[in-house]
Amino acid sequence: VSRGRLWNAVMISVVIPTFNRPDGLKRAVTSVFHQTLVEDGFDLIIVDNTPEASASDTIAELQRSCPNTINLIALHEPAAGVANARNTAMRAVKTDLVAFLDDDQSAPKTWLAALYKAYRAFPAAVTFGPVRTTLPNGQRRHQRYFQTFFSREPGFETGYIETSYGCGNALVDFSKVPGHAPWFDITMNESGGEDDVLFARIRDTFGRFAWAAEAPVWEHPPVSRVSLGYTLKRAFSYGQAPITLARRRSDRPAFIILFWMLIGVGKTIWHGAIWLLLSLMRHPGRAFQLDQAVRGIGKLLWWVDLRFYGAAALKKKTANSVPPAAPTLSTGTEQA
Repeated sequence: VSRGRLWNAVMISVVIPTFNRPDGLKRAVTSVFHQTLVEDGFDLIIVDNTPEASASDTIAELQRSCPNTINLIALHEPAAGVANARNTAMRAVKTDLVAFLDDDQSAPKTWLAALYKAYRAFPAAVTFGPVRTTLPNGQRRHQRYFQTFFSREPGFETGYIETSYGCGNALVDFSKVPGHAPWFDITMNESGGEDDVLFARIRDTFGRFAWAAEAPVWEHPPVSRVSLGYTLKRAFSYGQAPITLARRRSDRPAFIILFWMLIGVGKTIWHGAIWLLLSLMRHPGRAFQLDQAVRGIGKLLWWVDLRFYGAAALKKKTANSVPPAAPTLSTGTEQA
């Protein structure tokens, strides 16, 4: 399904995958509708990644308010998983330049123009921008930690950088990416990190990354994610990432695994000790140290498989939607 003209002046596509977030999708897409670059026109590709196409009503509503200069393409990818959704979007893309925005993000009106301006000044395979967090109302405990965890604010000036980040708020020039489709690693559908191999391809062929300091987006984490239970699981998974990538790509994985495990030992002991001390003092910054210690543990327990997206998210959703069993009569033999 598409609406609008079938060409664009700056040759950019914007991709937004979505999974059971109608309000977030509406906020993200509406922010794209208000971009200053909308006068030039661009493609906007939305991928509904739920088996039942639960975003169809929201997408239909958005199509009715879509500016005529935006070519809105709505796709359905029933196989849940962020890599599946992005790969489906890429099959519909007709431009080299693709900007990625998540359905829990929103963009200021100058976002896309600022990404494009940075790309023109510093041509790179991927141009990343800052991510700034808006926490749910009433969030007070570990506020600074959660603000930092969901943000991406390394403090770079606009220009070339050596580091790669996640796809949310990134402009990728696929003419500069070696290899071929599928671009995103489907084996990472449930854990995240589906773009790691893509960025590794770029790095291995001496491709460049850039930073667009004037192109921030806002992250709106849901209440369910603003908890140590969620962020520490993510921290554990982030800690595993270097070993996961090495196991997939290196011809000497044992050596690299040992190297990262030794780093994990150091991080676990050092940050764990600081966390314990700060906890005894009830210091407000103690969650930062616990996060780093858990990342160290992730390097030690690199084989433990944590899953957050795709089928794992569907399983959790199904479990939460099952009504509780009817109460049974007690025989009086059970003890509390």
